[in-house]
Amino acid sequence: PHCSRPRRHPFLSTTIMSALAVAAVRVAPEPTAQSRGPKARSSNAFQKTSNARASVRAEAFAKGDPTQNGLTRRDALVGLIGAAATPVFLYGATDSERERARQEGRPAEPVAIAGALRAQTVYAGFCIPLIEKNVTASYELLISLAIRDAGTFDAKTGTGGLNGSIRFELEKPENKKFADAVKQLELAKKEIDAKAAVPIGWADLIALAPFATARYQFLRDYCGVTPRYSPRWQYKAGDINMVGCDMDDMLKAPFGHSPEQIEATSWFRQSFAGVGPLTGQRVHMGRADVAGADSNPSNTYPLPGAAASEYKNWFKRMRLSLPALVNLAPYVDETCEATLRNDPECAMLFAEIDNKSYAPGYKEKPLIKALREMTLRGPAEFADHTRYVVVDAKTNEPLAAIPKINGKTMRNVKTLMDEYHDPFPVWIM
Repeated sequence: PHCSRPRRHPFLSTTIMSALAVAAVRVAPEPTAQSRGPKARSSNAFQKTSNARASVRAEAFAKGDPTQNGLTRRDALVGLIGAAATPVFLYGATDSERERARQEGRPAEPVAIAGALRAQTVYAGFCIPLIEKNVTASYELLISLAIRDAGTFDAKTGTGGLNGSIRFELEKPENKKFADAVKQLELAKKEIDAKAAVPIGWADLIALAPFATARYQFLRDYCGVTPRYSPRWQYKAGDINMVGCDMDDMLKAPFGHSPEQIEATSWFRQSFAGVGPLTGQRVHMGRADVAGADSNPSNTYPLPGAAASEYKNWFKRMRLSLPALVNLAPYVDETCEATLRNDPECAMLFAEIDNKSYAPGYKEKPLIKALREMTLRGPAEFADHTRYVVVDAKTNEPLAAIPKINGKTMRNVKTLMDEYHDPFPVWIM
């Protein structure tokens, strides 16, 4: 005979969980405000939950009298279970938290991470044309700059990474080639800081610059302005006998005014999907800057002329893959690519790239992906998701810390692309 199983009651389970959650809120003392350091967690709600758990546990087991202040050991355990099962942020801010926030002039409710990241993306889109306006350095040099700054990361110690320290290390022989690029980035930073409500950090600027300049270089290659691709792979503006297209017309406002612009960018996006800074490979924002050179002896990188094993061990130290090293090798230094091509382990990966690079996007997409992976190590892991974000006082909506454009508030990337035409188009991103 089969034993009958007891029926489950979803309503009863929900009721029990609700009771536990209410008990957690009742017994958990109000968390105190904490200062946010460069390596603070990005979610205030998580901090509140952690504080609640720690305080309940402390009051339950550290007191000599279990009934002191009306809190029994049973109540504390029930509250601890509820705090672990139900996030505190679901209940919003308490009255006392709202009052304290009003006195301190900050929003009472925690900023939603999704909304804050969306606002940071709009902020990045506002900065990109200003970077292109002031920075004439090639995207290859800017990629090398980002690699050199991010290449100091040590996964074992958690130090180094893309933190803006490269601007204090330009006197080193291997970094002198970046001096002009850093000066140009400084001009871009001054203009961004003058227009935006929150100044852009050096680490974020160095990470954003290569993505900003690469998109137009890739477009020029695709449209036949450079000999990057053979004529059969270049955009032909609807005419098979025509090679390339009019780049002056492609960059002419209002953008999207001609069928050629619309068609070219449509094919470009299909071939180069994910290389745009705001589409696919979103640039991470909110890194903390350092105030000096990186002095940690473990945060080193191979110098030009190093052996293949040194380059590979360098990427292992950062916990990056060998394919990522091969994709970035041409931009690491003057000898990295030639050295790794003679390495048996890397030679097969180079052969695969060479066999596919004749077609648009096959070389560029892995390059941008590898660069993004490298720039996400270290400081980006502890980035402040509320940086470059302001909160609308009426709607409590997180917005990018940028001025209105044509009298409109930039709430998303689409609005930014429709309104922002100075000095280069953003819509191609």
